[in-house]
Amino acid sequence: MTAMSFCNLSLCDARGSYAGRRSSRTLAAVLVACLGMMASGPVLAQPSRGSGMQTKVLAYTLKHQPVDEALSLVQPLLTTRGTVEVQSGSNTLVIRENPLVIQRVAQMLEQFDHPPQDLRFDIQIVRAGPKRYGISPPQPESEELESELSEALASRLREVLRYDDYRVLAEAGLTGREGEEVTYSLGQTYSVSFRSGTVMAGQRVKLEGFRILKQVQNPSAKGRQLEPEELFHATLNLWLDRPLNVVMTQDESRQEALMVAISCRRESGAP
Repeated sequence: MTAMSFCNLSLCDARGSYAGRRSSRTLAAVLVACLGMMASGPVLAQPSRGSGMQTKVLAYTLKHQPVDEALSLVQPLLTTRGTVEVQSGSNTLVIRENPLVIQRVAQMLEQFDHPPQDLRFDIQIVRAGPKRYGISPPQPESEELESELSEALASRLREVLRYDDYRVLAEAGLTGREGEEVTYSLGQTYSVSFRSGTVMAGQRVKLEGFRILKQVQNPSAKGRQLEPEELFHATLNLWLDRPLNVVMTQDESRQEALMVAISCRRESGAP
């Protein structure tokens, strides 16, 4: 049926006779509807006055950061009527929302889409336990040499944990760039691996798949390398310049725990 026949049908009554009693205003409204049916391409519908804020469209092409990571940040900001579309080929997000949400999303994406920065990670494997008296007992050969944890960090840990003594078994300082995979050995016994996310609003960074492994020593293996033991595996949200301490394992019989302390900061010269 053509657009003209559609209009004619709209202006006829049930018996096919011309409805001459229709007002000129009604006729004009029907003609506008007919012309809309004839238009080509998508048409953005305008909400009625009672339907709330008008919908706006934001197409944002990221220059430096991955679109999939940006998607996970945009979705929590949307209302129930908002939508977001990913165009992976052009690294673009297309968001349809009310103007207030669009403004917040645009500001967040501008902060997120910055050139990758170099970050410094300091990681320590810490044994926590009761206060020691006298000479510390000798450690097995498989363990790293112990050193005392900094008093500033140990004091903060004593405020929230029931342990008094904190000893560093292994530690390392390493540099990685946002978005890179990191794998590093902490001495001969431990290793760490993770993927560094993007620094958000200049304050926090996500460490995806943060994993600590411990090399297992078995005298009966006759030199054969055994599979390492996984001590910890999770995704961490790390605030810059704020140490994060996580208990990995606990031994209630010995009142001891194995912890990882990690901190992150921008490398010198990073914006």
